[in-house]
This record gives sequence, C-alpha cells and structure tokens, in this order.
Amino acid sequence: MKKFIFYIEYLALKAVVLFLGILPWKVALKIGESVGVFLTLVLAKRFKRSVYDIQKAFPDKSKKEATEIAKESWRNIGRILAETAQISLMSKEKMLEKIEFINFDRLIKENHAGKPTILHMGHFVNWEMFAIAGSTLFKNMLSVGKPQTNPYVNKALNDIRTKYGSKITSSYNPFFTCIKALKQGAVLGIVSDQSVISSALYMNFLGRPAELAPMTALLSLKMNVPVYPIRMYRKNGKVYAEAYDPILPPQENFSHELLRKYTEQLKTIYEDWIRMDPASWLWAHNRWKREENCRKKMQEEGHAK
Repeated sequence: MKKFIFYIEYLALKAVVLFLGILPWKVALKIGESVGVFLTLVLAKRFKRSVYDIQKAFPDKSKKEATEIAKESWRNIGRILAETAQISLMSKEKMLEKIEFINFDRLIKENHAGKPTILHMGHFVNWEMFAIAGSTLFKNMLSVGKPQTNPYVNKALNDIRTKYGSKITSSYNPFFTCIKALKQGAVLGIVSDQSVISSALYMNFLGRPAELAPMTALLSLKMNVPVYPIRMYRKNGKVYAEAYDPILPPQENFSHELLRKYTEQLKTIYEDWIRMDPASWLWAHNRWKREENCRKKMQEEGHAK
C-alpha cells in the first residue's frame, strides 16, 4: 500500500510539472504563487509557525508585517515549483536566460584548474535553480541534498538536478563522499541552514538556540579548501546568484572549539542575508523545533548567552 501511495504521489507530481512546464513562463509563475498561497491555508498550523518565527527573529516588526513576510516566503515556494518545472523542459540556453551569475569568474577559473572549492548556500529564492544551472559552469560539481521520503519523487527530482552533469549525494553521512569529491577538484555545494541532529553544533541562530550543521566548516578545515558564500536573490523578475569573496579556513591546529568558531563565522553570513531580505528565505521549515533541547545543550557546554 505504501509503495502504491508513493507511486500515486509521483504521478501527481509528474502531472503538475508537465502542466506548469508547458505554460508561458510568467503564467506558470503566477500559478505557482497561487499554489504557495493555497498552501498557507492547507498547512495553516505550519504557516502560523512561520509568522511566529519571523516575529521572534524580528521583534521590531508588527504581526501584520511578519504575516506579509511569511506570505511572500510561501509564495516563493510556489515559484520554485513553477521555475523547476519550466527548467526541466527547457534547453540549456533558455534556462541560462532565467538566472544570472555575478562574480563567478574566479570560481570558474579555479575549478577548471582543478582546485576544489565549497559553496556556502542557504534556502534562499530558488536554490534548486542554482543546483541545475550552476552545473553548466563547472567541470565537476557535487551537491549535498536531503533525500525525499518518496523514492520515485526523489529520483525524479534528482534527474532534474543532474540533467547537466552534476552529481547529488545524500545529506545523511555525506562526509567521505565529499572528501573524495574535493580530492578530485570538485565544486561542492552545501545548503547548510536546515536543522540537523547528528554531529550538530548548538548555538544561537537569529537569536534563538538551534542546531547548526558543521559540515562546511569541517570539510574546509580538514581539506584546507576555501569557502565561497553564494547569495541568491530576485531582481526585476530574474534570479541572481552572487559569489562573495572566498573565506579561507583558519591555519590553526584542528580542535572542536576552532570548528565551532568557524561554523559560527559561516552561519553569520546567511543570518545577515536573512536580515537583508527575510521574505526570500524558507520560513516554512520549522528551524527551531528542538529549541529547548538546544538551549539545554548550550548550557551544558557553557555556550549559553
């Protein structure tokens, strides 16, 4: 029965992708936005949580302002669905008209020279579009992604993500796969702003105790590889990906405290991005669902503020 339900979900997704994919771009995005608004009603409890989290992160904003930020963030979920559906049926040339890469010359040059790099990203705007379009820039690209529970849906999504030659590895225990890829000179993309349980570091995120993934900092330190922050945003109806100057790992003997400080440094980058444009971040994710446990862990470790 479970397998049958998974297959029905997969067929429904394929139908939605095909429907959105064959529409004109602007029409598809408008429908996608409507889907995002519809989800705020279907998942009312989760949407209410989004508003609560925004108010906690931005105490100076009224509930009305927080609600509008949350609505825009959920509309963006619909845009992502529509854009990804469109891209899945587009030619490479047409797809690259929808996204612009800024300050990527150095990164591309280093990749083509065989130098490994790590891309530091978050759930902003359309990170899926970057995973798909970004792979056209590099000789060797590996992305770390959370697998979907439905195996048919997971394969369909990964087929879209890898259509131009990039590779995907599961976010569950990806360390050695990432090490191997970096040794081969890969560009490694890590979206590291979701909560994690295994190997988590506990620290404040937007002012509240949370679990932080140390993978980016750990790989950078262990392999002495630079980290390029990649900020995504929308402007004039187009998606932009901007590469910041690389962050070089501290040249110190490895320690847990060094890993913590480096993770906090990287974490601060996308905290700043969220403050710059909160509606572009994925507030639908329940980022602080284990807040009390994180607070206790921080107190036990002597890191509570």
